[in-house]
Amino acid sequence: MSNCPICSMPMKKETREIQKGIFAQVEVCQKCKDEWIDEKGYEALYEMFTRQAFKIRGSLAIRIPKELANVIGLKDGTNVKMAVKEKKLIIEPASS
Repeated sequence: MSNCPICSMPMKKETREIQKGIFAQVEVCQKCKDEWIDEKGYEALYEMFTRQAFKIRGSLAIRIPKELANVIGLKDGTNVKMAVKEKKLIIEPASS
């Protein structure tokens, strides 16, 4: 068992259902309730959320899985900011 990188309290391993029928081992901080996943689990989730870009008129679009949208509070109609950092696309809700 490791310690929480935020508050240094011991973390407890738990199994979480990430998507119906898909489970991952996470470590949960008993104090701040943050959840952490190991690199192997992260890689599996990364592959699970792979999507194919498609064309809409003159632009490219990518469907964002609801599980990822929920994490950042992204909903239908939300304005977003996009940037490229180290050849990765960063998408976040625009502040009001």
